[in-house]
Amino acid sequence: MKTSFPLVLLSWLTLMTPAVGRANDLLVATLEAFRDSRTLAIDGVPLLSAPVLADFYLQRDYALVWSNPTQIDALLDLVERSEEDGFRPEDFHVERLRTLSRPGVLAALRGSARLAADLQLSDALLRYVHHTRYGKLDPVIVDPQWNDRPPVPAERLIADMHGALEAEDLADFLNGRFHKPFWYQDLKRALSHYAGARHLNQLPPLTPGPPLSLGSRGERVALLREHLRLLGYGERRDSDRPDVFDAALSEAVRAFQRARGLVPDGMVGPQTLAAIHDPVDESKIDRIRLNLERMRWLYEDLPSDYIFVDVADYMAHLVRGHEIVWSTRVIVGKEDSQTPMFRDRLDHLVLNPTWTVPVSIQKNLGNVSDKYTLIDRRTGRRVSGGNAADYKRYRVVQSPGPDNALGRVKFMFPNRHAVYMHDTPSKALFGRPVRALSHGCVRVQNPIELAELLLEESGWDRARIDSVFEDTKTRYVNLSEPLPVLLYYLTARADAKGSLSLRRDIYGRDPAVAEALDQPLQRTRIAPYAFLPLEATTPDPALEYSVRLTRSDVGAR
Repeated sequence: MKTSFPLVLLSWLTLMTPAVGRANDLLVATLEAFRDSRTLAIDGVPLLSAPVLADFYLQRDYALVWSNPTQIDALLDLVERSEEDGFRPEDFHVERLRTLSRPGVLAALRGSARLAADLQLSDALLRYVHHTRYGKLDPVIVDPQWNDRPPVPAERLIADMHGALEAEDLADFLNGRFHKPFWYQDLKRALSHYAGARHLNQLPPLTPGPPLSLGSRGERVALLREHLRLLGYGERRDSDRPDVFDAALSEAVRAFQRARGLVPDGMVGPQTLAAIHDPVDESKIDRIRLNLERMRWLYEDLPSDYIFVDVADYMAHLVRGHEIVWSTRVIVGKEDSQTPMFRDRLDHLVLNPTWTVPVSIQKNLGNVSDKYTLIDRRTGRRVSGGNAADYKRYRVVQSPGPDNALGRVKFMFPNRHAVYMHDTPSKALFGRPVRALSHGCVRVQNPIELAELLLEESGWDRARIDSVFEDTKTRYVNLSEPLPVLLYYLTARADAKGSLSLRRDIYGRDPAVAEALDQPLQRTRIAPYAFLPLEATTPDPALEYSVRLTRSDVGAR
């Protein structure tokens, strides 16, 4: 990736008075420059989206927005804790936030320095609302072939920024904007367990001694409490008697034991002690971080009911009321015909579907049986005696029936990959542990059960579904309400206790995400919309323009 920073001298500052009117004139002049620039930096601090920031300030009547030290402290606290979600605090200008949060620093700034600080704080907030709602990375920029997601809506980002600044508690607002699904919370909990162990190196190990249990006292108990706190177990606030093994510490020990597969007896003997002193596996932390990022790409405003296809685990789950209520094995795409990662809506099922043979298969066909029909691409009519391998002239269609490649039912959700879920007559393949065997679509082991569950609110029961299968006529059935479908490629998941499960990176996608995740983010796709017109202003000649901006011409990200 080639990045250059040619200087664009848009404004320069000598103004030393804090008058509101003049500050607004400076801001308007600066925002004019923002409108024409995709990527800019202010005093070396890159902006995520200069046009979005321009509209944000316009909607606030060109006023500087950061004057409340409590809000700056709250944002800094969120940024410093962003490691809990797998971010780096550097993603949000943490050093600049620390400087500006010091007592009196922001109030002492004048002119362009004050304006620059305000813009930098707003960009930190913009990055936080963007990264936590949609992920730091744009999945389409990371891998345009196998990832799909529309550009991020600028209106939602600006609304989040306004909401945070107008809320009574900035942190409470940002933490409560939308529901984060259980599978994200579970993996975040696993990160807490592993990342907390990093800090154990700063503590002395627990010395050997008799087992510790409820009622034990002494320095070893205080050290045990601190070890467990760093591992993510126990209360956040300090204990009044840290050297006493109380009920809270006993429960923390049991929670740790359950997560590590030990007998949860609340007693710290040799096995539990060895588990506490387990060395940190940085590779697991990296794997958790990149999969939390993948989860953020598709999880925004997810309702309580949806279908979750876990591609790397070869499983599909039906979620109702934020809980998995039904699961089945699936077969996914081979390495050279991968199942993509995207989110869409399932709106109808096809019972007794036909199957149009993909060109990649058709090229190798010879004569076909009477179970297949040749369709002339020019006329749309059936023909007989044609060369089935001539894919430029013919389409090859398999009629409905039990031997159809799509089986008895197809689950439809429109997408550019023409990927969907379907039945298959090749049931034996579901017994294999590795099931990357298809041409990209998702084959379902128990599709009739899934159809029954999805159609129960549409007045269809199993008997009615089976009656359609008695014939070979194709039937289209709409769902009473469309249902989100998420095709996720996740190489790490965790259960409700935070116990980690790692999967093989069957498509080799992890390295690109890992590399991009730790790089500074210079560009993302934000959907353009009709920005409001800027206020016409005549620059005051007494103002020697204020903020030093540089344009960053970025390539890949």
